Amino acid sequence: MGPQNVSGINANNVEQINVIVKPTTTVYTFMVGEMIKLEIKFTSPFFQLDEDVGYNHLPTSYVTYTVESSDGGDHDVEVYFDVTGEGIVHPSEEIEMRRGGGEVESLRIGGTEQDVLGGTGDRINWGYFYLNVGKDAEGVATSLSSDVSCRSLFYNHGYLPDDDDNLVRKVNDNWPVMAVKFDLNVEGNASNSNFLTLTMDEVKSMDYFGTEVLPWWKTIYEKAEDMIEAGFEFYEQVIKDTEAYDEKLIEEFTEVGGEKYSDLLSLVHRQTTGATAKTTSPIDGEPWHWMKEISSDGDVSTVDVIYPAAPFFLYLAPETLRRMFMPLLFYANNSTGATSEYDYDLPWAPHHLGVWPICDILASDQEQMPVEESGNFLIMLAATAKAQNNSIEYLSPYWPLLKAWADYNVASLPDPGDQLCTDDFEGPSPHNVNLAAKGIVGLGAYAMLLEMKGDAEGSEKYMNIANDLVGNWTEMGVDVDGSHTRLQFNLDDTWSLKYNLFFDVQLGLNLFPQDIIEYDLKHYDSLSNEYGVPLDSRGTFTKADWLMWVYSLGTEEQLNAQVEKLWKFADETEDRVPFTDWYDTVSAKQQEFQARPVMGGIYAKMLL
Repeated sequence: MGPQNVSGINANNVEQINVIVKPTTTVYTFMVGEMIKLEIKFTSPFFQLDEDVGYNHLPTSYVTYTVESSDGGDHDVEVYFDVTGEGIVHPSEEIEMRRGGGEVESLRIGGTEQDVLGGTGDRINWGYFYLNVGKDAEGVATSLSSDVSCRSLFYNHGYLPDDDDNLVRKVNDNWPVMAVKFDLNVEGNASNSNFLTLTMDEVKSMDYFGTEVLPWWKTIYEKAEDMIEAGFEFYEQVIKDTEAYDEKLIEEFTEVGGEKYSDLLSLVHRQTTGATAKTTSPIDGEPWHWMKEISSDGDVSTVDVIYPAAPFFLYLAPETLRRMFMPLLFYANNSTGATSEYDYDLPWAPHHLGVWPICDILASDQEQMPVEESGNFLIMLAATAKAQNNSIEYLSPYWPLLKAWADYNVASLPDPGDQLCTDDFEGPSPHNVNLAAKGIVGLGAYAMLLEMKGDAEGSEKYMNIANDLVGNWTEMGVDVDGSHTRLQFNLDDTWSLKYNLFFDVQLGLNLFPQDIIEYDLKHYDSLSNEYGVPLDSRGTFTKADWLMWVYSLGTEEQLNAQVEKLWKFADETEDRVPFTDWYDTVSAKQQEFQARPVMGGIYAKMLL
């Protein structure tokens, strides 16, 4: 995928002629001279996430090679693939390679010292990484050896080392690889294909306040080998289903926002699902989902990361989103089974559960964002209930908790003072107008939940409070010239993207006047740069997720203009990293973040 010289091998005889990114699959097409067309599909079938059986919860991805003769002649074709141990441990760690048994030929790399759940951060350092091919399949060879040995023998002679070599060594000691060679000979106009799977067995997924949490697939399969074999057997169904799913989604995306909007939503699908984990609840055995913050922090289930990602799940997997709430609700309700030192005694919603994969945070160590997280939680609970036909039975133990959060926000508004909001990476922003809007929408969402519960009196009470606060907010938050809303209540000539008004519209609350949304959008349009509208008046950078939240409330013309700019950024930025949500709208430079699940937020328009 791009010309390079590896281990003295000149790979420039292969020309990449196309790449297509679909929601679950990326398809590369190459030409070898005028003779051979090679297509490679990378498929991660993580969709239908609300289902608890089948292949969508298996930690397995698929790589499919298809070869065609372009000149109508007969050709002997061999394809080589390898992977190092960098996907499972740090490069300086010692690993052991071995072959597995069973009905599938599995090659395995894992650390020699398995300190499972023994560290935190963005990189795992335990578990096992598998490369899997058909057992005794014709035209397939495998090897466990150094990268130089495998690649040079294949390049110069067309075969792999006969014997596995030096199976215990450090990852960066002559770079041991799991290698496979496919013979994909073609005759005339016929094609030939084969596939491999890549599987991660993290052994244990989380530590939840002292209790080890297992991946969900272990409720179905006793051993990793059984899970790998099942994933292998699912291959034909996976390819059929992902092709149909991708086609359906691309059609829906295009109908709503055009081809470039479809490109963007396809691009972030696996980025969003890839930041989640599905496990068995250590409390009641039900399926739980978790989200990893990634790059900005390694935190577990950060509420103000789940919130911007929520449109993705509300559109495609609302039950999965509901299950993400459960580890947080159990924690906030002191139902984790942990010792009293972990009691949560704050009158607002928690920020997160710990640093991945260890949930062990004390209430006093939380990154305190009281109005932010309480508003986020109440809004997401209402949005999920709406997506699930007002299903709120699971909230029965948590009504006192939700009331406390709502009452805290009532007491903190209309001006939240010096509180942090989710955009704290910019620095302090006291008297934040957008944060106040979130708190108000959160109260409307709570009123909506009470109505679903059958508490009409309570619902009316909190809806009236929310409406009164909107009056205060409008009086205090509109800039002196009347053309837009401010960044802070106390600062004229400032502005910010009011993305927190999105759920006021999506939930049908309609607390805030439509003309405020319209004249703010008109103001934003006047400030737009080459790659989009900045986040606020403090700089030229923006947040892609919030940008799409805001413009999903605009006209078709306004949305299309910003989609065009975001697409242009993704196409032209020189920073070749997984889609960043924080970038400069003038230079197209990444600011810091990358690969974060918050990019699921650009699905916002799909909810409207």
